[in-house]
Amino acid sequence: MGERMKSAPVYFTIAQARFNPILTLDSFAPRIQEMLRKGGFPDFQRGVSTTINLANMTAAPDQGPAQNPLSQTPRYVFGDAEKTSAFVLEPAALSFQTTRYDVFETLLSSFERGLRAVEEAVNLSYTDRIGLRYLDAVFPKSGETLGDYLWPGLIGLAEKLENGALTYAFSENLVSVQDIHVRVRVVIQDGIVGFPPDLLPLTLKLDERFVQLQGCHATMDTDGWCESRQKFSVEQVLEQLGLIHTEIDKAFRSSVTENALKSWG
Repeated sequence: MGERMKSAPVYFTIAQARFNPILTLDSFAPRIQEMLRKGGFPDFQRGVSTTINLANMTAAPDQGPAQNPLSQTPRYVFGDAEKTSAFVLEPAALSFQTTRYDVFETLLSSFERGLRAVEEAVNLSYTDRIGLRYLDAVFPKSGETLGDYLWPGLIGLAEKLENGALTYAFSENLVSVQDIHVRVRVVIQDGIVGFPPDLLPLTLKLDERFVQLQGCHATMDTDGWCESRQKFSVEQVLEQLGLIHTEIDKAFRSSVTENALKSWG
């Protein structure tokens, strides 16, 4: 069982599995929705996700007119009544998002419920990408600085400049362990807890203890993934997520100080 922190800085987590495209997803959605509704996720929204293909914005003279660069795909959201956790289903991916993180095993159990619902309805063939991502908000306590919480290499000049106001500081590190990749991004800025643009719009409610925070802080965005095509198996997906979580945990603990772990624990 994972170690539960009393004041963990994590405010958003997402687990995802990408699989073979299901172009007839609309026909399977009612059955999946019913299984997830009975499993504690009664809230339901249907929408579309829009992507822009820059290659379609121009065309060579001998290729005719440029194609529409916008493409839309169906997107289903199955959420809990409190709006703190939700499954997001698209034709080639299932994600589980939560703003109420407990321990990894709880997250894994929830994601398994969604995977089995999709597998039972669709009978998937393969997965080609599995990922896990954490957002942590590091707010120093009164009388402390970010240097009391983060490894110095992640802070940059944020605490060295004596004159002027810091607009932002940014650092990024990518580590590969065999076929698992972990990217740690740290953004330091003054303001409220926020989200990277690729995670917006967010339909979940942020935990109240993070809503009230404001000031100079660091956002740690730790993203781990594995890309390889394998025959679909719920057990294999869960095992791979466990391996990714192990590497994410190593990266996280290498990025923060002992003081930080004591403060959060």
